[in-house]
Parts: sequence; structure tokens; C-alpha cells
Amino acid sequence: MAMSLLGRFAARAPVPVFPAVGRDGEVRLDVLSLAPALRVVDSPRHASILLVSGDIRTADRDSLARVHDQLAHPRATLWWGTQPRADTGAALTVAAAESPETALRDLYRRLLTGGHTSETHWLADEPPNPWRGRGDHGQGGEGMMGGVPYGRMMPMPPTPDLRDGLALDVYTAQFGPFLPQLPPGLVLEITLQGDVIQSAAVVRPPFLPGRDASAPFDRVLHEATPVAAIERARAAHHLRCVARLLGILQLAPQAARCRRTALKIERGGSIDLAPLRKTLRRAGAFAAIPAGLGPIDAAWAAELGGPAARAADQARDRRETAPAYRNLDFRTLCQSGGDVRARFTQWLDEAEQALALARAAGDAAIEKGAPVETPWGHRAPPSVYRLTDMLPGLEWGEALLTIASFDAAAVCRMAPLGIENP
Repeated sequence: MAMSLLGRFAARAPVPVFPAVGRDGEVRLDVLSLAPALRVVDSPRHASILLVSGDIRTADRDSLARVHDQLAHPRATLWWGTQPRADTGAALTVAAAESPETALRDLYRRLLTGGHTSETHWLADEPPNPWRGRGDHGQGGEGMMGGVPYGRMMPMPPTPDLRDGLALDVYTAQFGPFLPQLPPGLVLEITLQGDVIQSAAVVRPPFLPGRDASAPFDRVLHEATPVAAIERARAAHHLRCVARLLGILQLAPQAARCRRTALKIERGGSIDLAPLRKTLRRAGAFAAIPAGLGPIDAAWAAELGGPAARAADQARDRRETAPAYRNLDFRTLCQSGGDVRARFTQWLDEAEQALALARAAGDAAIEKGAPVETPWGHRAPPSVYRLTDMLPGLEWGEALLTIASFDAAAVCRMAPLGIENP
């Protein structure tokens, strides 16, 4: 009776959810994370419900199973806008167009009060390290220093650290595709010495919003679309990019404010971003980004959609290709190439520019069948520009900030398969 009473009290708390984001699931999750009845956590060990949002690649299914099995009991899975695994029994699903908030709250209440049975492991119940306990001293090999390691990676021999030349043991592991600090879908194999990256390779690229990474980034409108709606979508996209970078900086309240602002903009609200900039400055967001981190030259920045001349290029292109833009008066941005801090500032600048365009557009619309650049689109070159070239020598936190300073489209172009840093 006492446990049942405690369970009912606990069920009133925010639902701890770990999101496994697949293709087309990130924007929906950004909106859902603002619900006060939910608490999106960064580790599956702190969650009671695994929320699978978007389509999961076949190559990521084993990773999803490993994430699921890390959830503590009682636990459950909710599939949002995607087909559940065939071996999960009576799976709980929610359509992509619906909000899963009510379903999550009900599922959490039933988990804690015994109305829903905790899910069993998806993976076979086998020892993760079959070599454990073998050898004369239980170290998994022969002799005190290992010898034959029974499949375990040995830390010898040490290699010189890229930063200071010290010879230290290295550790190689894969990160992703559901690591919250990385773009959804991205899997990197990284070799570390301490927290310094020695080398990096792309195992699987991240998802591109709305389409596969190999597809073109522009689309053709199927119906006449107001210019203001397109520009509001751009502003919201840039603010969500800002929010992801703020999450890396552990500025969760400021990140949530950016997501709320993006949602208001998409719904047609009139927003002034000056107070948001002031809030970010007072919170130390700009100062927290190391100066000179992740520098790129002006040409690279322009091609990747970074701070160098992107806004000017877009302004010229829109005036030439879209009649609705020809008579609009707006300023263009002309920063030279920059670093993570410059790209962070650029997102805010472009969000303000898009809002100015939306206000100036009035009733102007782009005709059906006209090509339009998506909010995440860019004209990035082939894989000559590589993310894996930027990571070696950075500490782990610096690497996460560098990756987060590019949107998913840029990371897709910078992270081709089969490209490894030597």
C-alpha cells in the first residue's frame, strides 16, 4: 500500500525521457522538449521511457537496442512517427502528426503504479566482456601485463600526444548515433588520449532534415507559399541551431528560450531578438566559446553556409530567382571567415535578417513550382572539406562545440563515409 502511494506521488513528477532521434525526428523533439510535464535527459540511465522519434536506419538498430537496455527498470518505449521493432511485442505508437505528451504521461503513471509491465532486454543476456576473469590474475590475458588479451584492446604501446608530445595510452571508441551532443545519426570513431582527440573517422553521417544526405538540398514548391512563411522557417531553424550549441555550453534555460522563440516565430508571432541577445550575453554564452576555436577561411565559410558572405549570396540569389524578393529592402551581412563564436553570432544575425524579410514581405508569395532553398540548404562543395580534419588536437568539449557550430546540412557534406584523418 505504501509503495503504491509512493508510486502515485512519483507519477506526478515530470516524465524522464531519453530521445532516440532518427530521420525527421529532431524538430518534433525540439517542440516536445518545451512541455513542462516532460524532462528530456542526456543519459538513458536517467530515463524511464525511451522515446524513438523518426525513422531508424537499419545500421542503427543494434545501437538502439543497446540504448534501450541501459534504461533502469521499470522502463518502456514509445514509438513516435516510426515503425517499431518487430520483436518488441505490443509496441506503443503515436503518429508523427500527434503530440505524444499525453501518452508519455499516462505510460509513466502506469509504469510506476504497476499498470504496465517493465520491458525486458532487447539484446541477448550475455556478458559484455567474455574475457573478464580469465588469466592468472583475472585481467583477461596471460601475465600481469596482458600478453594475449582475449579480444580486449590493450593500451600499449603509447603514442605521442598531438598537443604536448607526451606518450600516453590511447582509447578508441565509436560515439553516436543517439548521443544528444552530436547531430542525430552521426557516428564517429574517435581515438582519445585523455580528453584530447588524436584521430577521427566518420562511420555514418548525420541525417539531413526531410531527405537523405545524398539528395539535393533545394526543393520545388507544390503550392504557392508566402515569402513570410519561408523566412519565418529560416529564422526558426537558425534559432534551433543556436539552442543546440547552448546545450553543449550547459546553458539549458537559454537553450529552451531559443526553442520557445523559434516555435513562436513559426506560428507567426512578432519577435524582437534584441532581448534574447542581451540574455545570452549576460549568461556568458559568447565568452564561454573559446576564441579562435574551429576557424575556417572565408571561401570555406561561404560554401558551407558559414559567416562569410552567405547572407549576401542568398540576397542576390533571391532577387534574381524569386520575383517576390526583388523589391524588398534589407541589409546584407559581410563578415569574413570565422570561428565557432563567429558562426554562433551569424546564426543570430541571419535569424534577425529572416525576420526583417518576413516583416517586409507583406502578402508576397512564391509561385507553385518555383525552386526554393530550404532553411537548412547550402551550396557546399564535395568532401574536400572534412570534419575529421578539424577535430584532431581538440579536447572533447571543444570538438563538440566545433561540430555543433555547423548545421546538419554542412556536417553531412563535411562528413563523407570512408574519409579518415591520418
